[in-house]
Amino acid sequence: MLRALSILLLPLLSWTSSPTLAAPAVVTDVPSTHSLVTMVMGTSPQLLLRAGATPHDYSMRPSEAASLGKADVVFWVSSGLSPWLPKAIKSLAPDIRSVELLETTGTVRLALRESATFDDDEHHHHDTDGLPDPHAWLNPANAQLWLQIIADTLSELDPEQSAFYQSNALEGIKKLEALDVKIVDQLSSVKDKPFIVFHDSYHYLEDYYDLPATATISLGDGTRPGIRQINALRAVLKEHPDTCIFSEPQFSERLVDTVIEGSHAKRGVLDPLGATLTPGPDLYAELLQNIAQTLHDCLSAPTNPD
Repeated sequence: MLRALSILLLPLLSWTSSPTLAAPAVVTDVPSTHSLVTMVMGTSPQLLLRAGATPHDYSMRPSEAASLGKADVVFWVSSGLSPWLPKAIKSLAPDIRSVELLETTGTVRLALRESATFDDDEHHHHDTDGLPDPHAWLNPANAQLWLQIIADTLSELDPEQSAFYQSNALEGIKKLEALDVKIVDQLSSVKDKPFIVFHDSYHYLEDYYDLPATATISLGDGTRPGIRQINALRAVLKEHPDTCIFSEPQFSERLVDTVIEGSHAKRGVLDPLGATLTPGPDLYAELLQNIAQTLHDCLSAPTNPD
């Protein structure tokens, strides 16, 4: 009897002791990418960029480098945003699946703007040659495309969970579509209002919502302004006294103070990276909504008195 029972239990014991396939180990670069990947995975991947840091000249901690070395896949925006990351991938994780989102088929790419005061040609110049503007997550259509690319990549690595990833991506796309409709309505009343950004990282958002900025204090590659550029910005403020000028939370406001000295420009704070937000699946939508709300509030506010 005992022998018969043991024979009956053997297949069950063999099945329960079989190891289940682990979910892929995933690493991401910046909070927006991390948020999109979390939407699809349902769990949180490793985020390389520390809160409040800028991706252009980031230096990984040993623990972050170790996470990259152990990962199965890394989702990142581009070498233009994180120039240190390709070298890190090559040295720490040469066999990793690397998904550079800006280089994926169908992604809208815009050229880096070369001057601090923008003209109409620069606002709608789609990139064909050279290094594109890397801040492409601020086009919500790109984000929706990337959700699908993330789901497809994870499905290849973890086919048992493919239906789960695909369902999550579809749900995320629908949520971003609904948010897009809301933002279009929100910004419709402030079109053609002049504003200056601290860092030229909003090109994609301006292009998508047809809400062009007038100028930037710092170019998209992080170049600091010289005196000639500051004087050009002051000329813009003189011509448009109702201009809004926006700083960013991870940078000192001293440059903004220098530019607006003697003017009555309106001020606000924009956060293109989500540096002040809690990482997670909701961060990307919060990031877009916060930018839209800040733009609306400042651009619709009355001009500061003389």
